[in-house]
Amino acid sequence: MTAHDGRGPTRILMVQPYRQLAEKATAAGFEVYAVWDPARQTRAYLRDVARHSARLRLVDFTDEPALRALVRQMATAHDVAHVLHLGQESTMVAVAEEARALGLAVNPPEAVHRLNDKAALRALLAAHGLSPVRTRLAADPTEVPSLVAEFGFPAVVKPTNLAGSTGVRLVNGPEDAAEWTAEVAGGLGHAGPVLIEEYLRGPEFSVETLSADGHHEVIGITAKRVTPAPLFVETGQLFPAPLAPADADAMAGLVRALLDAAGHRFGPAHTEIVLTADGPRVVESQARLGGDRIPHLIRIATGYDIEAAIFEALAGRPFAPAPARGAATISYFQLDPGPAPVTAVEGLDAIRALAPVHDLHFPFGPGDTLPRTVNSASRHGFVIVEGSDPAQAEKNAAEAKALLRVRRAPDATATADPSEALHAGPAVHAVTRAPEDPMVPERTLLLLGHLTEPVRLAKSLGLNVILIQHKDKFEPEQARLADVTFVADFTDWTVVEPLVRAAHQAWGFAAALSLTEPGLEVAGRINDLFGLGGTGHQAARLLRDKLAMRRHLAAVAPRFAIGAAPLRGPDDIEAFAAEHGWPVVVKPVDLTAGFGIFKAHGPQDAAAVWERVRALRARGMDRGSTLYEVADFLLEEYIPGPEFSVESFSFAGRHVVVAVTEKLVDETHFAELGHALPARLDPADERRIEEAVAAFLDAVGVQDGPAHTELRLSPRGPLIIEGHNRNGGGRIQELVEAAYGIDLVHYSLAWPFRLVEPLTERPRPFAAGCARAVLAAPGTVEAIEGAERLRAHPSVLALDLSARPGSVVHATRDNWDRLGLLAVTAPDTDTAVELCEHLTATRLTIRVTPGARSEGEVRA
Repeated sequence: MTAHDGRGPTRILMVQPYRQLAEKATAAGFEVYAVWDPARQTRAYLRDVARHSARLRLVDFTDEPALRALVRQMATAHDVAHVLHLGQESTMVAVAEEARALGLAVNPPEAVHRLNDKAALRALLAAHGLSPVRTRLAADPTEVPSLVAEFGFPAVVKPTNLAGSTGVRLVNGPEDAAEWTAEVAGGLGHAGPVLIEEYLRGPEFSVETLSADGHHEVIGITAKRVTPAPLFVETGQLFPAPLAPADADAMAGLVRALLDAAGHRFGPAHTEIVLTADGPRVVESQARLGGDRIPHLIRIATGYDIEAAIFEALAGRPFAPAPARGAATISYFQLDPGPAPVTAVEGLDAIRALAPVHDLHFPFGPGDTLPRTVNSASRHGFVIVEGSDPAQAEKNAAEAKALLRVRRAPDATATADPSEALHAGPAVHAVTRAPEDPMVPERTLLLLGHLTEPVRLAKSLGLNVILIQHKDKFEPEQARLADVTFVADFTDWTVVEPLVRAAHQAWGFAAALSLTEPGLEVAGRINDLFGLGGTGHQAARLLRDKLAMRRHLAAVAPRFAIGAAPLRGPDDIEAFAAEHGWPVVVKPVDLTAGFGIFKAHGPQDAAAVWERVRALRARGMDRGSTLYEVADFLLEEYIPGPEFSVESFSFAGRHVVVAVTEKLVDETHFAELGHALPARLDPADERRIEEAVAAFLDAVGVQDGPAHTELRLSPRGPLIIEGHNRNGGGRIQELVEAAYGIDLVHYSLAWPFRLVEPLTERPRPFAAGCARAVLAAPGTVEAIEGAERLRAHPSVLALDLSARPGSVVHATRDNWDRLGLLAVTAPDTDTAVELCEHLTATRLTIRVTPGARSEGEVRA
């Protein structure tokens, strides 16, 4: 693509060239002729474009005939070699059609249409068997309520020709659909087609590419930060995305296949991806550079100028990307909107003075009001920073943003005590604060959903505590202990995010923790949001989402890989067994305690297992906790061999195994009958388990804090069943303290503040312990005898009993069917196991009247 006559600079016509593109085209040796719409930029901006152009002509882009005529006139009059449109999508196809008619097109108009139009893109992907996503197309917004009801909730609705997340919404029911339709028809004035898509769950990314002569170079992958559903407004971009190589390769391959299918020949493309449990899925694509200053992030992180590379490619010169030497992020301010005007803005100079900061944009000042963020145009400004790696870049951004102080009129919600404002939300049932002692942000801990004792322990360490507790788990003593207490659903990020933003603004905190399973992902989000360190959301998600974990391990740690697949229909079980063999394990993607796990031994079990899955999906979790939902299930290859759990603690990426525990199991069900430690293992096998756990924690990205990893010592070696970035349940923590003298809860609370010295090596046991489940035959409990006497036994650490007279006893299926747990200590493991079994059998009596039935049991 060089000059057509070989003399002088090649002339090109650029429609809507951003000023830096006109400048870089000129620097690459091109003579630029430019077309712009004066209504879309300021006069000063257009003067900059004109400085780098041989000629700038203006036209109303909404007048398509006039735009087409001007393109023809300019291209012919100045004998240009190429016509390029690298601006906004709305006029790209018209310009490409005129360029093709003149023989000057760098891309076929059909290719531009297939990428830029959301409905055409979905049709293209479906036709080529790429990125399967269920969709429906509504002719206009008025059809959406009826079509989305047929399609099924939840669903994402998006106008096919709007940009910047405008009009994109998750609808969860008929009321959402009706509200969206009224909003789009009114405020947005959109009357065109609307795409209805299945809701894709997973982290979001964009793949930045540059093509020449149909060859597509992947310049890099950007991690997106977005607002929670129902809106999907981007709040930040991080380059390069912290991704497993296999995931990055899968995304790159998918995008290259998409660009080939579209017929894309030249120029940049920006393709948005969700990394689902089933692999990458395309959200949308555009034949342009990524927005949100992504080219600037690439330049900071790699030194590669993708904007200049466009014109190197156009000139036929090499344009290969450069490897990352650091990371960069753009992070948007997210301030509370409201009608009260801004009275003062403080901290901008302090932000600019920070060494990692490359750019700062905050467009509000005294007299302005902060809008509600509903699309890209209504965001509150940004900061661009660099870092040595992605985590450091995000930490630097959080520290920079924390310096901003926006003051508003006295009656504004934003200037009131944030705890007062939070009373208004229906999801927040109570907010309490102890005002008598000032809180020290550097020694303040945000806790999600703990029992009372960890709050008491945190206070004994001299920490201030902000507690977010679920209403079903709240105890008044927790509010008396904590400095600040929010009673709210800590498992729901849409509820938690505004709470923690307000708490951080009002009191500050240096660490966020959850040691209870339902709060782990939200704690990871908080760590990421404020750059607190510890385990981030991606690692916590991998540990909660068993299918995502399986796929991730297959990519980055294949020695742990076992067969796994999503379960969507009754035929999937036998199809999976045909590939991996019987038996097949079926389990929820993100539950714990053995709930909802089934083992199909052969084809005769498949139908019954599927019916149990359907029943659980319809009914939800019927015991144990209100904090879990039953949604997706997966299929797994059965792992033979003895089962163990490993308690470990990580210190800045260095993993120390504290204890290996052997599980006491009954192969007829998935309930744990108990635990014994130290595990009775051959030293060589124990070393293999230690090495496997360290490799697993590295693979999923755990950096700090406790972990509980479950595995089996299979004929192939240690294979991971699942992992959790928390301490083990079932009284394992008490067994560890009795055998090793280490209080894992104390370490969990103290380590983020460096109030405890890190372990330098694996501790040696000086005793042993065993915890044994209390079970009974199905029926109704009449009486429980011997409990208090058993608790008084000198070797008993704890006796937990959930059963009461009148309790219904089901056949044992999972941990929730246990009636209690007895934990003991002894000099060695054999003695501890024998003592636990002896005391359970002889000192505790549970009288049961037969007759209770368990629901729809499946042989396990």
